Amino acid sequence: MADTQTAYPARAETGEPLSLKLYIGWSIGTLGITAFMVGSYLLLRFMTDYMAVPPAVAGLIFALAKIYDGIADPIFGSLSDRTQSRWGRRRPFLLAGAFACGLTFMLAFNAPIASSREGAVAMLAVLLIMHATSYGIFAVPYMAMPAEMTDRPHERSKLMSFRVVNGSLGNLVGGWATASLIAFFGGGLAGHRAMGIVVGLIIFAVLISCFLLTKDARLRVVDPRGHIPYRQQMRSALRNRPFVILQSAKLMLLSAAALHTASAAFFVQRRLEMSDAWLGTIYATLTVGTIVAQPFWLAMAKRFGKRKTYMFGGLFTAATWLCWLPFGAGTPGWIIIAIGFTAGLGNGGIVMISQSMLPDTIEYQYRTTGQQIEGSFAGLYIMVEKLGQAIGASMVGLFLGLFGYIEGKAGAQIVQPPSAILGITLCYCVISTGFLLTSIAIMRFYPLDERTMRLRTKGHAA
Repeated sequence: MADTQTAYPARAETGEPLSLKLYIGWSIGTLGITAFMVGSYLLLRFMTDYMAVPPAVAGLIFALAKIYDGIADPIFGSLSDRTQSRWGRRRPFLLAGAFACGLTFMLAFNAPIASSREGAVAMLAVLLIMHATSYGIFAVPYMAMPAEMTDRPHERSKLMSFRVVNGSLGNLVGGWATASLIAFFGGGLAGHRAMGIVVGLIIFAVLISCFLLTKDARLRVVDPRGHIPYRQQMRSALRNRPFVILQSAKLMLLSAAALHTASAAFFVQRRLEMSDAWLGTIYATLTVGTIVAQPFWLAMAKRFGKRKTYMFGGLFTAATWLCWLPFGAGTPGWIIIAIGFTAGLGNGGIVMISQSMLPDTIEYQYRTTGQQIEGSFAGLYIMVEKLGQAIGASMVGLFLGLFGYIEGKAGAQIVQPPSAILGITLCYCVISTGFLLTSIAIMRFYPLDERTMRLRTKGHAA
């Protein structure tokens, strides 16, 4: 975007840093929505192994539900931009989303077994649409809040580092806790149903805590008379070059992550021939690695900039994912723990950096156009997340179908052909890595850093 555009005053980067209560209170929402999202990836295996839904069909339904949600998310964002309430523009959506997410997760794993394949497919479609809508109600306004809470780029990085820690804990709940609870309640169909109730209650408690703990967050009141039409908001966002580059890189990153995560349960059970308890162990070590690495990545971003830090973290993660390739049945436990922990180290960087770039692009939009459409930007951001998840989850289902994976019913143990194991391995290790490398290549063109923003601020102040 040319510097000859009308200059709008930069919001002051002075004032008090955010309080610890706000760091924790806002970021804890990520724990809930991450647990909600990661836990739902078990639905793919749940539906193929217990509800007799063919994997290719299940993957297609996952994709269509994500596409639906991707279309709805910018609308949720635009609605939150225009909302006027004593709780601000965003927090009413947090309250509604807390109830919706908790209830939907419980229902997803407690649906009755359909008497026909068509009934099972229809049930899966309804559940996934409910799941996608619930997530969007909470997540879109939630992601718009950091741009309102602080104007400092480094404060946003710190806020996102708290978010990454809570996201890692959400991975722990959605991955390790779900798998462990299934085993604790005896496994099989009954174990999945009990897990759904317990984790659904946890998700609700965490998300309602986010609503309560953000009551002191800075609010930005916008005159509704100055509302920008929805289509104009979308066109304006697409002219924001840093935002478009971030979105493109994010699409590839989320496709990679969805491929890797959605195939994880299959990889552990079919390739490593281990129980769900080991799936939980991988998530636990991944979480520890992600949390431990946060101070390092925060320092890297401050020293070298967000773009270079993202690229380094991505390359580190890609190399780690490929480390799974040689291993199969009989792999020593210490190797699984080591790879999981190492993957977490890289994951902490790419997740934190990519998330902290969003409020920077929103601030860039204000400084170049004067528009305050944080919700629409967050909606587009979440839309791309959903499209990435749709690509990843659908590709897992399609690849399993193409490579001969045999669906089961009520948890019946079925021996999978070698071709199916190959398809699982390609999804978990190779194809996911290819998407991640594409994301890194796109991020080379991202133009914003703190120096650029400071120069733009000085130029506008003059």
